[in-house]
Amino acid sequence: MVSSPESDRVHFSAVGRSNPDMEGAFTVAYLSADRVRLVNAGAPPDVEFRGTLAAEEARSIRRMDPIRLAAELDRNPDWVVAEEEGGRLDVRWPGSYALASVQLEDGRVRAVSTVADLPLRGRVPVVWSWTWPPDAPDGVLELMVDGRPMFRATGARRVLPPAEAERLGHPSGGQPPREVPGRAWPAVVDMRTETIQPGVHVVRGVRTGFHHLVVETGAGLVVADAPSGWVEIHRLPPADLVPGLGISGLSERFLDYLSGQWPGVPIRAVVLTHAHDDHAGGARAFSAAGAEIYAAAEVAGFLETALNRSEMPVDRLSGVGQDVRVIGVEGTVVLSDADLPVELISMGVNPHVDAALGVHVPSAGIFFQSDLLVPRDTASTPRPDRLETDCWFASWATRSLPPGTVVHNSHGTVSPTIGNLAGYLDHDGCRGRTG
Repeated sequence: MVSSPESDRVHFSAVGRSNPDMEGAFTVAYLSADRVRLVNAGAPPDVEFRGTLAAEEARSIRRMDPIRLAAELDRNPDWVVAEEEGGRLDVRWPGSYALASVQLEDGRVRAVSTVADLPLRGRVPVVWSWTWPPDAPDGVLELMVDGRPMFRATGARRVLPPAEAERLGHPSGGQPPREVPGRAWPAVVDMRTETIQPGVHVVRGVRTGFHHLVVETGAGLVVADAPSGWVEIHRLPPADLVPGLGISGLSERFLDYLSGQWPGVPIRAVVLTHAHDDHAGGARAFSAAGAEIYAAAEVAGFLETALNRSEMPVDRLSGVGQDVRVIGVEGTVVLSDADLPVELISMGVNPHVDAALGVHVPSAGIFFQSDLLVPRDTASTPRPDRLETDCWFASWATRSLPPGTVVHNSHGTVSPTIGNLAGYLDHDGCRGRTG
């Protein structure tokens, strides 16, 4: 991270493994109070969002630097709610729903303790700690979430020469960045329904890059996945990616949209494709709406415990007075219907998760899955950056689904056929990788 004492500009880079099959790196440059750039040095151009409201987001990332954090607290004494013995300050940052306890020692920040509302965990403790003094060459920064290490880094502080600092603001490859309206940063809710077969739809834009299958049956709607907000842990204090939507808020808004599209039609079931926060974290909202909750049998118990944690903040389920019940799926479970029966198919262990479900509408020739296949085109070749999951899914799908099936997914708009996927298996990258 590079920051300046004269402005709120921040240049932040990170690399990490978010899932077993995915390791990613990203760089975000907060160039001004209303301009954010996604740096794409490996494949220019960059993407620049103009007209954003990202100043507070930039400041929350700057706080990873204990020098910047101490200086900010010194400039804003009104943020301090209470001061206690031993150098501890109780602080409320603008827009935060929780107090933070800041431990100072000789005017230096040593630790910050606060909480975050996380899907499938509820309200949990978050602790940042720095073990180096600001003037030492090396040290350790550690982030603990719910008592477990989430992030650990060693580093050294240095002052960048002016020329090097200036280069951080230059666009990658010298190419002008692709400009995007600021309202699209960091994620937006822009729901719209796309009908792909009579009675079978995909609701796109539940939030940026999230799409959900919706099937009309005689007993009500069957929906694939219960989306949740995304909490950015690398910010201090942690904050929702889509402000205000929290744990259940995004699915509550999704359900309101569905009720407007299909007035008076109940939600029959929600199918949780896998047990990751962004796909299962909003299931409490569906339970409050009376839907049955389905998940792979291997994770049903975990999800039921997680969704009923007492630390959950208030949501629509809080006022219903019932617990979430999760129905485990082994093999194939059929949700019967005269016109559009829906098959829930257990896909087993795969490179992404230990258990997953797919949603099959055989009479429409449609299969929906999440995260195992996110193609960019309908070419019969896997993505080089997703070989492990692409090849595994192509092998599974060609063995398990009818030849004419079209595959839809939760994060993209390209829908290949089983014929396209069969071509993956002849690709050199798939040899030895299939399940």
